[in-house]
Amino acid sequence: MKYMGSKRFMLQNGLGELIRKVGNKPQYNRFVDLFSGSGSVAHFASQELNKPVLATDLQEYSRVFAASVIERVTVFDSLIFETDWLEPVLKRLKQHPLYNEAVEASLVSEGHTLVYQVAKARLLCTKIARIGAVWAAYGGFYFSPLQALTCDYLRKYLPENEPDRNIALAALLIAASRCVASPGHTAQPFKPTETGGKYVVQAWNRDFIESVKKALGELAVQCANVQGEALCADAFTVFEQLNATDLVFVDPPYSSEQYSRFYHVLETISQGRCGEVTGEGRYPDAKYRPKSDFSLHSKSKVALENLLAGLAGTGATLIFTFPKNKCSNGLSGDLVHKLAKKWFRVSVKEKVLGSFSTLGGKNSNESNRLPRQDSVELIFLMTPKVRR
Repeated sequence: MKYMGSKRFMLQNGLGELIRKVGNKPQYNRFVDLFSGSGSVAHFASQELNKPVLATDLQEYSRVFAASVIERVTVFDSLIFETDWLEPVLKRLKQHPLYNEAVEASLVSEGHTLVYQVAKARLLCTKIARIGAVWAAYGGFYFSPLQALTCDYLRKYLPENEPDRNIALAALLIAASRCVASPGHTAQPFKPTETGGKYVVQAWNRDFIESVKKALGELAVQCANVQGEALCADAFTVFEQLNATDLVFVDPPYSSEQYSRFYHVLETISQGRCGEVTGEGRYPDAKYRPKSDFSLHSKSKVALENLLAGLAGTGATLIFTFPKNKCSNGLSGDLVHKLAKKWFRVSVKEKVLGSFSTLGGKNSNESNRLPRQDSVELIFLMTPKVRR
């Protein structure tokens, strides 16, 4: 799926091997992912270690991603979801009074009429559909009218029982991420301009149902070795659940922009609501977008110190990743190293060359910000100086 903070590259370049090596030691009874994001690290650990995984994140969509794999210990037949969920929903969808108009308004092509076609689609999505949040908030912008209506129907008629509900919702989120007419996040939709128009056409022409089927097939073969748990929670609120037998993966935000601004579409689908939206990005009200002190330049250092001190107090061992150089929120891997030495014995296990999204953030000495920057990502192993 599209996720700018994904650790999939690092899992193949040092991080995965370190998790296996340390995580399989007998003194650790559990693996904890405190800022789970796309869930890639939690999924990896749940399948590579014979231990339960606890995954936490501020946003509900992250909980869903993690739970879809770590909270079950068996594979499943994706065809069952097609017959019991997708096919009945598709029949209901086609009965909606706006369905035919949605199909027609979604048939866009490049050319001088694209602006008109998109405007027509957006006008259609101002009609009341009474089915879900995606149609009114994002139809004609991030999704074609047909994609938006389909997404709302699939969300409304999710399976009721777990783990099927988490699985279906995760597949829906993955499909939405792959169909969305935006870059690798959802801060703003592509515009029907000369440069952006082709991306609108490409995205709107993607078959939403087929994307869900593909996501179900990918999830079907994944499951945890030992059942874990995923929570929608602030990292600081779970300290009391941790102890010296936990191996904790820590990958806090590095941008001065709140991550919730960039993944509000996924959060809206997860929550099933968003209220009124504003701006070019179609942002929901701030009350639906959680904030992290790590993305506030004035509070990020204190947040980092509190995080390290709190985790040291639990006695847990940490695998901590962060870009080496100063990021837009004022933090750096070098600063992480310096502060952590107060409470931990710290060793740098890997320096991974790559690039990361600036997520719209900009350092004070940058006059022109590139969307991605080359970086050296540091992977630290931190063991507490004082064991509880």
